[in-house]
Amino acid sequence: MQKLTAGGQPLLAWGDNGSGPGGFGGREKAKSNPLPGPVGVCVDRRGRVWISSTNDRVQLFSGEGKYLLTLVEQGDKEGQFKLPHGLAVDGKGHLYVVDSSNQRVQKFAMDRPSVPPETPEQAKRRHERVAKRRKGTDIICHRGASEHAHENTLEAFRATFELGGDGNEFDIRQTKDGVLVVFHDDMLDRLLEAYGDVSNYSWEELQRFRFREPGRFGAQCRIPTLVEVFDLHRQHGGLMHLDIKRPGLDRAIADLLTRMDLWDHVGYCNTETGGVILRDARYKSRRYKAGLYQDHGEVFLDAIAAALKQPGDGVIVDDPRGVAVALGRKLGKLSREPVSPRTVVPAKDERRPGEADLIATLRKADDWDRVAETTADQAVSGKRIRARARAAEGLLAAKASSKEALAALEERVRKRSLHKDWMYHGFDGAMALRALILLRAPNAVETARFALWRDDPALEPVIDPRWKNPRAWTDFRVKMVAWPALAKCPGAATEQLCRDYLALSDEEARQLGPPQFEEAARALLAVSPRSETALALMKHRLQAVRGRAILGCLAHAKQDWAKAALEKGARHALAYRVQD
Repeated sequence: MQKLTAGGQPLLAWGDNGSGPGGFGGREKAKSNPLPGPVGVCVDRRGRVWISSTNDRVQLFSGEGKYLLTLVEQGDKEGQFKLPHGLAVDGKGHLYVVDSSNQRVQKFAMDRPSVPPETPEQAKRRHERVAKRRKGTDIICHRGASEHAHENTLEAFRATFELGGDGNEFDIRQTKDGVLVVFHDDMLDRLLEAYGDVSNYSWEELQRFRFREPGRFGAQCRIPTLVEVFDLHRQHGGLMHLDIKRPGLDRAIADLLTRMDLWDHVGYCNTETGGVILRDARYKSRRYKAGLYQDHGEVFLDAIAAALKQPGDGVIVDDPRGVAVALGRKLGKLSREPVSPRTVVPAKDERRPGEADLIATLRKADDWDRVAETTADQAVSGKRIRARARAAEGLLAAKASSKEALAALEERVRKRSLHKDWMYHGFDGAMALRALILLRAPNAVETARFALWRDDPALEPVIDPRWKNPRAWTDFRVKMVAWPALAKCPGAATEQLCRDYLALSDEEARQLGPPQFEEAARALLAVSPRSETALALMKHRLQAVRGRAILGCLAHAKQDWAKAALEKGARHALAYRVQD
């Protein structure tokens, strides 16, 4: 790349045929291309230079040729390129890229989250703190200390450090306009009032979606950018486990690690999509002694002791308190304020159709049992399923209580739509079941039981042959919404449903869908917050259920029933109580 005066005199040149940051070659495609190297260039309003090249990259440089970042990686998904060519910018901070081999033009946000400054002295102290953590046994929290704040939020990551932990595991995705963010699920709807995937939305759009269960921080609960998460770990000298959820993000993440001087913070990285991070000499991997989060061994003394005796460097948990106490660490006080107050105001609720129109949309489902085969037909079917799901949520938002509305919701649960794409299969039924339960419909719990126990032969045409699970697992979208909703529907029928599920054997539960014993236990304790209930759960055959009961009591440790249950059933856990 060359920079010339208006008269054609050379001022500056940079770039090479290498594959490293700032290089314009290095890939087989670039080497074999008759015209390898940079092919498109534009300058933004800040004087930075954007360059596309035949090695499937769009890179950003300063006006003096200093490499700044790589926008995305090679691929055909949204936000990825194959042979990017022409570039253009507008006056609103957007970059437009001609993605030639994918036959499209893509739009990106140019002004990515800025990296907060750090003095040399601060950096020195930080690296010393990281080195100290690396010398001992580290405690890594899975998606943050999510017992104390919503998973994968700045507040959950902060709580890890306040409770004696050393760092966090978190999930990295990319928005439609190329912003790296932290969010776990492939679908937004489990956690947010939104549909689809992170990559379907721009960063600006994503910030406006509300969390369904935001927890103690309310409207301040939000998806953070990777820059924000990295900076929080920089402030605390924390270790990081990078779980990269999509291929092709590794180079942009590696660039950010370099810009923020964070390579020594990375102790763990998933191997499937780690890419250049795993091959970088600055990455010093660590090895877990054990994982205690899946069955909540983190709150049992024997499980913690056994884990700490294993070879390795760290322990990964959902809650750090048990291991921290075992290592002689002090549990701090939890912060009550958000880490970084929200500045973007969520969009106001759109004007919804009337109840009659919502019911009509919900019942417009003559195709519910017809499986779309072609790509075009599947797209049409998916759109109709999503419209019915929105209608169900619309009835919930409107607090509908008419017999017609509740009947339409129940019908949609019992006649959930069939689709070969898991994102759409049964989604209308899932949102209908959630609405039915939260509206406290008279038949809600009975309908939930039907959905949870359903093993439908009609699923055969939509079963994904890649997975060797029982047939009923295909309905997981419907089954997974039941327990969180039932936790808000107290009553004898809900309690009995929870107890009936908890009485199943492992194999019986597995035949009905992905086992949800912990979710049933959480729901039971929510609708029956009594010492007797907690103590019974503490005696369950599954450690995950016993652990959930202990964590549930710790969350309500100031209440007499919870304290009494801990004193009688898990006295050691009294040491895990914290101030907040």
